Amino acid sequence: MPKVLSTMNISQGFARWTEMAKTLAPEMEKVGAKMLWAGTNPDETQAFVLMELQDMSQMQTFGEREDIAKARAEAGADVASTTVISPIGEIYWP
Repeated sequence: MPKVLSTMNISQGFARWTEMAKTLAPEMEKVGAKMLWAGTNPDETQAFVLMELQDMSQMQTFGEREDIAKARAEAGADVASTTVISPIGEIYWP
């Protein structure tokens, strides 16, 4: 399955963002998407996410759903700032 590394700006800290991400996990699974890893920069103003998708177009269509965009915005994610850094091929977990 394709994987993608993306980033977005966050304004309410990483703990608030991760709580939102946990609540959205079942909706992501319904469309065949899964978050593999998430991290933040030291001042918790930017989140980085590694996702696995059945289809790359899912990322955009899922993220643009009104209910999903609202939940993300309420958790401090700047939805408009979401940027794909790169598709990811192989992964090594030491």
